[in-house]
Amino acid sequence: MDLYKVAQNYIEKMLAVDADSDNKNIRVLLLDESTASIISLISTQSDLLKKEIYLVDRLENENRDKLRNLKCICFVKPSDLTVTKLSQEINNPKYSSYEIYFNNIIFKSRLERLAESDDLEIVNKVVEVFQDYYVLNKSLFTTTNIMSPFTASGIQTWDPLSLESSTECLTSLILSLNMKPVIKYESNSKMASKLANAFNYEMTSNSQLFEQLTPKRDTAPLVLIMDRKNDPVTPLLFPWTYQSMINELLGINNSNNSVNLSYLPNVGEELRTVIMNETQDPFYARSMYMNFGDLSTLLKQYVDDYKIKTKTNSNISSIKDMKFFLENYPEFKKMSLNLSKHMLLTSEIDKQINTQRVWETSEFEQSMCCNADTSHHENDVSELESFLFDSTRSDGTLANPLSEEIKLKLLSLYALKYETYPSNHLNSLLKRLNNPNISNFINILLKYAGQKCRITGEDGAVFNKLGGTVGAANQVAALFSNISGGNNTENAFMQHQPRIANVLDKFIKGKQSLSNTFVSVGKDNTDSKIPFREIVVFVIGGVCYEEVRIIEELNKNHDGVRIVLGGTQTLNSKIFIDNLREAGSTW
Repeated sequence: MDLYKVAQNYIEKMLAVDADSDNKNIRVLLLDESTASIISLISTQSDLLKKEIYLVDRLENENRDKLRNLKCICFVKPSDLTVTKLSQEINNPKYSSYEIYFNNIIFKSRLERLAESDDLEIVNKVVEVFQDYYVLNKSLFTTTNIMSPFTASGIQTWDPLSLESSTECLTSLILSLNMKPVIKYESNSKMASKLANAFNYEMTSNSQLFEQLTPKRDTAPLVLIMDRKNDPVTPLLFPWTYQSMINELLGINNSNNSVNLSYLPNVGEELRTVIMNETQDPFYARSMYMNFGDLSTLLKQYVDDYKIKTKTNSNISSIKDMKFFLENYPEFKKMSLNLSKHMLLTSEIDKQINTQRVWETSEFEQSMCCNADTSHHENDVSELESFLFDSTRSDGTLANPLSEEIKLKLLSLYALKYETYPSNHLNSLLKRLNNPNISNFINILLKYAGQKCRITGEDGAVFNKLGGTVGAANQVAALFSNISGGNNTENAFMQHQPRIANVLDKFIKGKQSLSNTFVSVGKDNTDSKIPFREIVVFVIGGVCYEEVRIIEELNKNHDGVRIVLGGTQTLNSKIFIDNLREAGSTW
């Protein structure tokens, strides 16, 4: 289930050129606000040019020129607003003909309204394709409405637009993967229940379409709807793999996979905004799930390869050498720019890690959160106090003060871990800090994802140590020996295992203990002992890139298992905190 391949297959069909036609005219691609981002995530400008797309424009742009000699391909969302604008467009056309591709199921009434507008009979084709979601990795997707799903009216209350977008996203995704799945959701989540039932309604209402597109399978696929509240720990921990670190420290834009570096000093124009796409960047594809130590080794190899190639091409002594150089110059330039991109990213990550004292704080986070044992409480409190109150080091020097954001994350993890511990120091620590921003957030966090709100028992455990479910610990957590500050820290920074790993391990092994944790909606004739091979996971409240890494490990280590992961948006700690803060002030 490579989501890039699924999306590119749709693009190929939409933009296919009729091989038998003598008329090879260049064409216009007309998009709307939603599909413009979808296309930008899976295609480049050069890809579109190869498909004879001369111009890409937006349906909302009313100042477009009339180009009646050009054919138009429309790729748009079948929303009421878009259909209205499209009806106006074909009533007063700017192009010679139109092929219309809707990226999800269109209501019959809207289709009829569109047909009534086509008095000039210039619409040659109307097709439903199912690409109403953002593809961010080959196994990662999100909704196209990447706002927080929460509302101020209640902890377990959906934002209506987010619920609609999530339902449309799942419907489109499942149709694009040719599935008719079993639907399960976490039993303690009203939001998960509401989404599961809304999605099941769409499947039932369009049963003929699902039957038509779905091949027979020995085991039904599974759609698993989870709630972020059942693992609030993972988004608060600092991650140590490349893609996750970029997102945590620099931010990867959810709608176009870009990273803004324009604020850094002396950055060239070509590197002010960089794209993180594994299909367009072989180095990134190899390194995105590497820890920082292994990444530095691979980056050094990349630099050495570049030096060898540039040295070879500096020895131009004949016309033949010059011809070879000119033919390959674009590739050399691309390699040079890509190397500069990754050098800039890793340098900035390393700088921020040291400035923010992440080597110290992350080791503490991991040791506190890799198990549920509370016997180390006094040691944890003592170390936490040294971070919160800027204590002096053993040599008598004063450490750089931590930012409020880092203090908030450390105290949040402590509050979650020791919430029900009788002698916890949470109130006294908050009183000493005397910071209303931190106190208010901790209150919101515990209302949203405190122990009483989460799944109980083994299935709900969030303080887990890396174990055998995804692979041996030494396969995914190695020595950090090649980056400043990282000596003698074997496995110390990657001890915690996200809850999703344990949940999925049970589903792919057919273990029955999850029967009370997850509730089925609609018809479910599956035997709980039979393992699932195809699983779509959707996380309400957002998904972390460290969880994507877990999915990659599971896919790689289990033959025949195909899992994709998505959610309402991608998270880093800042987005997670801001979402709760914004909605939770009235909870």
